[in-house]
Amino acid sequence: MALPEAERRVRGALAGLGLTPEVLFLAGDGESPGDAELPRDAESAGDDRLCAAVCQVRTADGTLLPSARGMGKGRYDEARVGALFEALEHHVTGPDGFDAACVAMEETAHLAAGPLADEPWLLALADMSRTAGAAETTASTSRAVSGGGRVACCRYRPVGVGDGVAVPLFVSCPWYVETGAAGLRERVGDFCDYGRLMRYSCNSGSAIGVTADEALLHALNETVERDALSLVLVRAFLGRGRFRPAVVDAATLPSDLARGLARAERLAGGPVWLVDVTADLGVPVMLAYVAPDGGRPHRRGSGASASPAHAARRAVAELVQTVAAESLSWSARRGDLRGLARHPELHACGRFDLTAHLRDARTVPLGREPAPAHPRDRVRELVATLAAHGRTPYYRTVAVLPGEITVVHVVVPGLERFMLITDGNLMVPGARGRAAAANGAAARANGGPACRLMPENCRTYGQT
Repeated sequence: MALPEAERRVRGALAGLGLTPEVLFLAGDGESPGDAELPRDAESAGDDRLCAAVCQVRTADGTLLPSARGMGKGRYDEARVGALFEALEHHVTGPDGFDAACVAMEETAHLAAGPLADEPWLLALADMSRTAGAAETTASTSRAVSGGGRVACCRYRPVGVGDGVAVPLFVSCPWYVETGAAGLRERVGDFCDYGRLMRYSCNSGSAIGVTADEALLHALNETVERDALSLVLVRAFLGRGRFRPAVVDAATLPSDLARGLARAERLAGGPVWLVDVTADLGVPVMLAYVAPDGGRPHRRGSGASASPAHAARRAVAELVQTVAAESLSWSARRGDLRGLARHPELHACGRFDLTAHLRDARTVPLGREPAPAHPRDRVRELVATLAAHGRTPYYRTVAVLPGEITVVHVVVPGLERFMLITDGNLMVPGARGRAAAANGAAARANGGPACRLMPENCRTYGQT
């Protein structure tokens, strides 16, 4: 769909909800990070420089909605429209879009008997339930403790055929576990203590599109992208084997991508490494990476797509967005790794310093481009790829808005979300990540310990 039509639809959807968007631009001059807002006349239709845009939304009475902020990346027009869509997505997936009718309380034991059984967050939840069952309660804590065995869930359908599955709401909605959402939790009878589960909560797998197929494709690609990034962390810092990143040869980049990479380097004030982090699934995943420097944490952007070039463009544009967002007071900050200090291997994952590994990097060409395809066909390809690796994706439709705009959330049991450790969350990889560390070491360790993070340590880390 042409960008002007997509913009018309998203503005119409916002207006239908009684919301007025305000879009500001960041990183306009391409020379230094944290640029000020651009004047409106900087929105040149022919300007292909990468930038970032931020959208905030107001209600009819002028109230600003903090949960309905969005950022966009790419060229000026792409960044503007992207910010509008993300703000709308965050609104309908946030507390303002909470629908108690879609939520049901499920027993932890029931979840553990299904396809989510090996998810790290479910192991932590099961431990909480056992602890709650053995603990003595007081009048003031009985409800919170007794709720340890039940958790608020939404129903997800398979992308394809098969039975559905209940997925806890906290997995995709970080706001749901915050203090301010206590009233919403009470409305659905949810008295679970989420204190030890907050670290596993993120909106990864949420996506919006101008059609359901486009939303599903974005969500599936993001899930694959985060899995690949997680496996890089595991192989680089938890396996004992040699990890050699695959750096994309700059000479093989299309001219627009080469210009975008150069711009990202100007904004970041240093070298940007474009790394092919495609995992065993075979879906191209690219990482645009800037190493940490002193007290400044690493910076990164990533992207997944059937097209290696498109994945790389998304990664570079996201890095530009990351650098630009550092000027925003409300933007999330990386770098607080104090919670990982007692665990050196996990702290290394959180810091994500690939400097030593990049000295031993391989150089690879940018992959070949696939034939063009409709989003529906790309979804089928992805589902088939996942099925070939024993993975079933599940989704729920969060909202369908005027103009066919659709918001979905996707989970793929077994794929990794260990990348959350880079935000300072104390956690361990799941079974897939531990297997990747062990397999990566097995061919080179000559019978030595396959993984620094032995399985017997996992529960200890998860409960700390």
